[in-house]
Amino acid sequence: MFTRRMFFKILATVGGGSTFPAPGEAAAAQWLRGSAAFSTGHLAKSGDTYLEVPAQAFGGTTTEQWENLLDDLDAVELLGRYVSLKSAPDDVSRLTGRCPFCRHDVDSLLVDTRDDSYLCTDCLAGGHALDFHARMEGLSLPESLRSVGKLMAAGALQGKRPKLKRFHCIIEAIDRFAHESLICGRAGASARGWLNQEGVAAAVTEKISLGVMSYALGEQLLGRLRALGFTPDELEQAGVDGWMSCLGDRFKAGEFDSALLLPVRDRDGNCCGFYEQSLGPDAAFTWSSHVSPYGQQLLSPHRSNRLVYSAANGQKVPSSVVLVERPWDVVLLAQEGLHQAVYVSPLDLHEYHDRFNRFLLHVQRAVWPIYSSDLSVEFMRNLCRLSPHALERLAFLLLPEGVRFSEWLCREGSVVGQARLDDSLSATELLGL
Repeated sequence: MFTRRMFFKILATVGGGSTFPAPGEAAAAQWLRGSAAFSTGHLAKSGDTYLEVPAQAFGGTTTEQWENLLDDLDAVELLGRYVSLKSAPDDVSRLTGRCPFCRHDVDSLLVDTRDDSYLCTDCLAGGHALDFHARMEGLSLPESLRSVGKLMAAGALQGKRPKLKRFHCIIEAIDRFAHESLICGRAGASARGWLNQEGVAAAVTEKISLGVMSYALGEQLLGRLRALGFTPDELEQAGVDGWMSCLGDRFKAGEFDSALLLPVRDRDGNCCGFYEQSLGPDAAFTWSSHVSPYGQQLLSPHRSNRLVYSAANGQKVPSSVVLVERPWDVVLLAQEGLHQAVYVSPLDLHEYHDRFNRFLLHVQRAVWPIYSSDLSVEFMRNLCRLSPHALERLAFLLLPEGVRFSEWLCREGSVVGQARLDDSLSATELLGL
């Protein structure tokens, strides 16, 4: 069985530098125009030769590029090159066919589309689709990775990329609808009033493409999406139906269901989903850290975990950033002129350690505004778990107790605030390293 642990062993065997022999600078530059450190888009367009680009030229790490390749792979398409498959009568996510390794039963081979795995119920051969390809072609797993990558780059295999592209189209349509509803729709009047109360100017609203959504608007949105030609299956796969159901449940329970949508984009500019900021009485404490419409299935966990929300959405994340507690803080700080604020994940080193560690490796410096009371023994212990390279990039700005960073910056002013940020305490100094 092809496992995540085996995947990293294969990466070590393949080797980043040896896998990506150096081409000319022009080829690398052409490839980089289609790649991104926090991309959720496809690895390469048809004709791109990303397997010939040096690892050091990547927008992301070598591991992330291979994760994208595995995410884009479609087991049904790959195995279908060797075996005739048909849908299982009792499970829409499973297909059956004749196992090429034993050929005992016409339906003994089971292919699961959820995790791209296969299993023969007769000879018990099984594993990931890459295992199948390696066995059929007489290749090692590293060789199979290279072979499938070349097929994907050449367009001989489409994989899940067409569905992912369609997913982005759906989310872009939602973004446009929500933004139009906020700017000029009657349903957006209360949201516009709330933004004015928060001191957020129209220019910031436009730049970040804020939108509004509610149960009533959701009904209109479904009509708009259907009129644009998106099928019920596509909307369900993208999670739109589940999202609308969630809005309906909140509305029927008497909760305040209207929320601002903060669109999250990858470095290619693709809209991948939204953070929701409540407009209710408890707005300061009610917000969603979930990227994407509720229940979406087409954006893999790998890619979701690499998304970073900033005022420069769709553009390169600044090399020096300020970490914020809530997505909404990015908007408030942009209003104060601080555009390098980013929301990566809840600032919890215990639960989000791996995601946080990976992000730090993509920036030169990250400043974490924090209270002295939060620097507990447990916090220091989790801090020490970060890699040495990540620790070198992290610094802390100590805030007055009980004062949010956005409030502190508004009080101190951008000039003083920037000077304090530049003079932040490094993580290595804090730990005495």
